Amino acid sequence: MATRVGAGQSAQHEYERRRRAWRTAAKRRFLIGLPVVLALAAVLEWWIGWQGVGIPLFGHIAAAAVVVAWCGTFTTPQHVRAWRSGAEGERRTARMLAPLARRGAVILHDRALGKVANLDHLAIGHWGIACINTKNWQARGARVAVSPDGGTLWYGAHAQNREVAKARGEARQAAAALRRPLDGLPVEVRPIIAVHGARVGRRGIVVFDGVVVIEARRLRGHLRKQRRVLSPAEVAQAGQAADQALPPKE
Repeated sequence: MATRVGAGQSAQHEYERRRRAWRTAAKRRFLIGLPVVLALAAVLEWWIGWQGVGIPLFGHIAAAAVVVAWCGTFTTPQHVRAWRSGAEGERRTARMLAPLARRGAVILHDRALGKVANLDHLAIGHWGIACINTKNWQARGARVAVSPDGGTLWYGAHAQNREVAKARGEARQAAAALRRPLDGLPVEVRPIIAVHGARVGRRGIVVFDGVVVIEARRLRGHLRKQRRVLSPAEVAQAGQAADQALPPKE
């Protein structure tokens, strides 16, 4: 039986670790910078009052605005929040894949690849083995599309060729890890990028450089439609081998 591991677990842990580190650094900056900011606000208020500029309370308002603006710099930055967003996307993908497990597929989440990398999801079924990388791309109005010359995958104004190369690399690593325990079974691992939020192409799916990029809501149907390459017994065998060869990400 496959080991049950929560989807997005390592991303959530990384978010919490980075948030704690950020808050520790922010508290340090606060203690060091507060006297300086208060002094600056006091000087600004005195100067406005001395110059007689504006209404009597204008100096107080300006001083308060300086303090509030400075405190706003301690908001958790986007590069930290992105880890939480990634974890949320992985959990959504897991819920979408769950019905496949009830039909005999083996679905693994958050599996280690070497000492650093991890697989978001591994879906093993009649279609074979799919390595699924979740992207929670929620920018308003942004689309995922291939450039007219076919050389770049775009998410809005951001090129994603590196993410495609990463997905291919993860699939190759997973195939290498499974080749020995699955001796005699096909071990081709198909790389897939499942996208939450942004629309993908004109039909919800594009294939770029050997990687299927698909709207996450279409992922389950896409896998079900693939031709049969593994029998139910082989699916169970491959699932057990993958569970052992690709341990949960710590």
